[in-house]
Amino acid sequence: MVLVIVPRYRAAMLLATMVAVAPLADPAHAALDRLIGCWEAPGEVMGKQVRTRVRAAWRLGGRYLLLESHGLDPADPYDAAIVLGDHDKTRVSGWWMDSFGAGYSAAGQGAVADGTIAVDYAYPDALYANRLAPDGKGWRWTIVERKPDGSEKPFASYRLTPGACGDVKFAF
Repeated sequence: MVLVIVPRYRAAMLLATMVAVAPLADPAHAALDRLIGCWEAPGEVMGKQVRTRVRAAWRLGGRYLLLESHGLDPADPYDAAIVLGDHDKTRVSGWWMDSFGAGYSAAGQGAVADGTIAVDYAYPDALYANRLAPDGKGWRWTIVERKPDGSEKPFASYRLTPGACGDVKFAF
C-alpha cells in the first residue's frame, strides 16, 4: 500500500513537522550560550584596575553555565566560579563562589531581557546587581553595590572581549 498525500495537506504537514522539531525560543538560554568561550576581561574593582580572564562552558548536559573568572595579577589573586542556569524563558538563577570562601558565597535570582543577563546576589551587607550586556562581539559586565539604606555605588566593571584561555589555570 502506498500512502498518497493530497497536495493541500502537504503544506500543513510540513508546517506541523517544522514546529514539532524546531527548538523552542528561549532567550535566557540563548543569552547564556553567547557567553561560551574565553574572554579577556580588563576592568575596575572598587576603583582599582584589574586584569582578568573569563571562561564560560556548559555543564551537566547544558543545564548550567559555569562562568569562571581568574585574576591575572599574582600579587592580588582572585578567582570566582559563577554557576548560572535558566529555568524558564526569561528567569535565571545563579550561585556565586569565590576565593574568599563559603562565607562569601551567595545565591542569586534574575532575568534576561533583550539579551542582557541581570542577576542580583544578596549578601548581609548589600545586594550586588550584576549586569552582563552584549557589547559588539563581547560583553559589558557591571556590578553595582546596593546598600539597605537605598544608597548605591559602582562596585566593578569589566569589558569582555573574545580571547584565548592559554595556560590559565582556572579553579574548576
